[in-house]
Amino acid sequence: MASLKQLVESPALAPLLSYLVRPRSDPLVERVALIEELGEIERVGDRAIVLLTRDASATASSYRFDMALRLGRGRHVAAVVLSSLDAEGLTPTSAGIADRSGTAILGTSAAVDLAELAIAIGRELAGRADVALLRAHAALRAIESHPPDGRVEALMERAGAAFGVPLRIAEAEPVGEPRAAIFVDDQIEGWLSAEPQDGDVELGLEIVLHAAAAAIGRALNASRRAQELPIRSREEALSELLTAPPQTRPALVHRARTLGVPIDGWHVAVRLELEQLAELHPERELAAYRDRQRLARAMLRAVRGTGGEWHGARAGGALVVIRMQQEDPGNTASRDVAKQMDQALARVRSRLPATLIRCGVGSAGAGPDGLLASAAEAKAAVIAARTSGRANTAAAFDSVGLRRTLVEWYASDTAQAAVGTVLAPLTKLGAARCERLIQTLHVYLDQHGSLTKTGELLNLHRNAVAYRVNQIFELLDVDRENPDDLLLLQLACRARELA
Repeated sequence: MASLKQLVESPALAPLLSYLVRPRSDPLVERVALIEELGEIERVGDRAIVLLTRDASATASSYRFDMALRLGRGRHVAAVVLSSLDAEGLTPTSAGIADRSGTAILGTSAAVDLAELAIAIGRELAGRADVALLRAHAALRAIESHPPDGRVEALMERAGAAFGVPLRIAEAEPVGEPRAAIFVDDQIEGWLSAEPQDGDVELGLEIVLHAAAAAIGRALNASRRAQELPIRSREEALSELLTAPPQTRPALVHRARTLGVPIDGWHVAVRLELEQLAELHPERELAAYRDRQRLARAMLRAVRGTGGEWHGARAGGALVVIRMQQEDPGNTASRDVAKQMDQALARVRSRLPATLIRCGVGSAGAGPDGLLASAAEAKAAVIAARTSGRANTAAAFDSVGLRRTLVEWYASDTAQAAVGTVLAPLTKLGAARCERLIQTLHVYLDQHGSLTKTGELLNLHRNAVAYRVNQIFELLDVDRENPDDLLLLQLACRARELA
């Protein structure tokens, strides 16, 4: 243990460190930690001097750095070390938080090797802990020399062998042993840990664990990006197909075939729509968008883990995942896929606890037309789920009581034209009055023109219903006595509801 002032003024560290924000008191330092994600600061040991990697240091001008300083207060962090390139980005807010927390903010040259700096600080803290530090130095060099495209297991084995302590990866956070989180896409994907060691060896082990975990995270990120390149091309082709007008679909179907998508097989489409439970602060909107992107990737990985061939696509702000196979999956396909989706939702739900997920599952359809029909059914099932207040579970189209032929028409360009043209005189009246009149018309037509039944459903007097209906037909350019006109109106009301 040493005071921060002793460390910064020591011959070994004086050329490497300088004060950016000097604390009022001289805090004690017990350990050194190297972190790549600001959130890791709440997991470092008490009274640490925390070194930020270049990426983490670059966030010094953001609110995330302010939050990290607040988290560090609970761990009595003695100092945080930034790259000197980021010193100018420090805000008065950050300086104030550091001052109140008793935490120093130090700068170091961008040319300084953080691993060597960590070793130098560790040597000053431990006195003559040469053996432990030399082992840590050897492990860090083994990590640095590992090829970028090498196996994660090999990196872990090399680092553990160089330090003399085997390293292991676990999905859940280990208890009672030194550990470091492995981050992939800013999410914890696992933990790197080892058996507890004594004295100075454990200090060196913590440095190695964090350096190895960061390297493993980078390797997993790179591997995942390489695997996703062809997947993204297929996603783009399917996304365009789901929203394209009929005249451009043949070219998109051909493109999907050339990309290896089994578009001529059988398909069950699933639609996922995300809804925030609370209004987001503007500064959180970009982060929320990235969270949804990560959730989409996690959902695809989760459903692929349940078996079968799955492809992803986008439809506006919704995520569409499609179960594809060559053979007819039978009448239970929609319910089977709904069960798989429930399993996948259970796995990824914790990533966005402040978000409702509406999930609709279409029935099985063959070929490109079957895919489009299944996607339309999945959208109808989402609407039904929203209407009934159902969230975070899959609603199968087979269970919502809608007919395939009607849903296909509702999703067509013809239906959209009908909504826009036939109901135009009502939509021009303004949102509140328009909704009131269209709702009345919809119920009135569904009740076969019965004023009494319409009044009961809308909680209106029969005369009030008659007054509204007369208003509606005076505005609309249709023949009230023509059954074809009434049918078109009824279909337009239903298509508008689905839209």
